[in-house]
Amino acid sequence: MRVGLVMSSAAALTLAMAILYNAGSVGALATGRGTAGNPALLAADVQKGEGLFQAKCSICHSVQQGGPYKMGPNLHGLFGRQTGSLPGYNYSPAMRAAGIVWNAATLDTYLTDPHKDIPQDKMPFAGLPDKADRDDIISYLEQATQ
Repeated sequence: MRVGLVMSSAAALTLAMAILYNAGSVGALATGRGTAGNPALLAADVQKGEGLFQAKCSICHSVQQGGPYKMGPNLHGLFGRQTGSLPGYNYSPAMRAAGIVWNAATLDTYLTDPHKDIPQDKMPFAGLPDKADRDDIISYLEQATQ
């Protein structure tokens, strides 16, 4: 039995971009995770993102595997994880019920205004209005939380 792969031209272009720009693993592309195919994130500054994360997020979140829960959950393994699903962290009912799977696009929306789509969450953060800052933090998180 012969099995073939049929791919749309858009999917082929996305795969080619991932390979050319080394923006993310093919596994991340196949699961819808990662920056592959997202031109804004391809241009993001990971080092700036790390600085922004340290200044704005690290007081409440850790990124290291096995790192502590702080006021917020550990973000290790964030990409591809559903909201409110990390065992051992006391999420708000709204976060548990949100049903969002974290990826670059959902993080961008959430970090713009965390309380817009999940108004009853308990994250004490107003959001990041600057798109470049969000892209930088998301690119940093993509690397730091794997």
